Amino acid sequence: MEQVRTIETETTIGKDNSIGYVETKYYTLEEDLKLETGAILKNPTIAYETYGKLNDLKSNVILVCHALTGNAHAAGWHEGDKKPGWWDIMIGPGKPLDTNKYFIICSNVLGSCHGSTGPSDINPDTNKEYALDFPIITISDMVNGQKKLLDHLNLHNLFCVIGGSMGGMQVIQWAISYPNMIRNAIFIASAAYSTTQQIAFDEVQRRAIIEDSDWNHGNYYHTGKYPDKGLSLARMIAHITYLSNDSMLQKFGRRLQDKDKFSYSFDVEFQVESYLKHQGYTFTQKFDANSYLYLTKALDYFDLRKNESLIEGLSSINCRMLVVSISSDWLYTDLRHEELVDALRANDVNVSYTKLNAEQGHDSFLIENGQLNYIIRNFLYEIRVKDILTRSYTKLHDFESIKDAAELMLNNNITHIPIVDQNDKIMGIVTAWDLSKAIAMNKHNIDEIMTKNVLTCYESDTLFDVAKTFKNHKISGLPVIDEDNHVIGVVTTADVSSLMGSDDF
Repeated sequence: MEQVRTIETETTIGKDNSIGYVETKYYTLEEDLKLETGAILKNPTIAYETYGKLNDLKSNVILVCHALTGNAHAAGWHEGDKKPGWWDIMIGPGKPLDTNKYFIICSNVLGSCHGSTGPSDINPDTNKEYALDFPIITISDMVNGQKKLLDHLNLHNLFCVIGGSMGGMQVIQWAISYPNMIRNAIFIASAAYSTTQQIAFDEVQRRAIIEDSDWNHGNYYHTGKYPDKGLSLARMIAHITYLSNDSMLQKFGRRLQDKDKFSYSFDVEFQVESYLKHQGYTFTQKFDANSYLYLTKALDYFDLRKNESLIEGLSSINCRMLVVSISSDWLYTDLRHEELVDALRANDVNVSYTKLNAEQGHDSFLIENGQLNYIIRNFLYEIRVKDILTRSYTKLHDFESIKDAAELMLNNNITHIPIVDQNDKIMGIVTAWDLSKAIAMNKHNIDEIMTKNVLTCYESDTLFDVAKTFKNHKISGLPVIDEDNHVIGVVTTADVSSLMGSDDF
């Protein structure tokens, strides 16, 4: 794999409230990946990191999706780091994505240059870098690659998918492509399709790279020359779109750089010019120009509308969603988010919408940890029973035997079985403790040992309410019923505990 050039830095680490040192892992698919275009990507590799601990039920998994030039290193520290992962303000003990509660995964997207297979990697057919032989990829391809990673990790349900900018596009693509796998989705500063203006900005950036003579039609890896001028200019253009006018005015104004009067030349004079030049240069030290071409093209192709209808395009989504816009973001405006929310509501999706009041522009979601912290915490705290409920459950009818109950508990590794009548209406519940009593008292019939005055809960109850019921009544399981008293599932302390604070039990 081609190593991206890096700048040597001095390590200064402060790990307060951090997950500490982490390592990037790599998974190479055993099979080829068929792409949306029909092209085949042979045995691609996906770089990823994990934080926190997976619970026994594998119900506490959160997938974090990164933005355009991000990577798998979302939190914690690598050896030699000068600063932590790109979203360390959100991920860690006691933070909104609390590693004491959740098992968090972040993977690098296909087409990138930070560990997952991209144009700077070796093409197995030629034993040379792919360069422009790398196939065109889409947001859907990125998501399908992540799905392969989760399959490898034997994870088949996601408590939440979260991401901003291009990460938000992955989030909503996940909700569409794998609707039965997603419980909750958090979509931040993004859009359901790229506008003409955004495509225009991307094309100007790509043209800056392509017109650099050192780009050499993408074949620059062993020439000793990189298209740094073009890539730097592309990044300078992009960076302007990530900032707001107010934030640039506040940070730079019209102040001069290292001088007190105009030189009346084309040299760098203003602080904002110097800042953009620095941003462009540092970017060339850590990102591949060809990857930048492919990833911006993936943005341009992204469009979830079907038959020009966003409502139709989002019709398969059935998870709970939070949509967050940023007041000063002119790249992905409030109106774009409101259009998305209206389409989701037209599909009866349980969606919440909030606006982050921040002056920093589009990049606010990466640096603002006050309001966004509060917004995400509240959304995850208000998780309801239906957001974690698995509708396949074990039940018994009142005419069945205690032996039947014991066999079911043993074979399915469960401790609570609701007892229902022929119409699946709740009649009682039997627990492992009840079976112990039955043996001691020589009972044989379910009706003799089941608890008939049974506590229940509804899909609309919050996990906080359910946890209080568990604690106040010293029980560890509740049948979930509908308005007609039909049993639709069971929720236990094991289902809830890893997603709640320890003080709730």
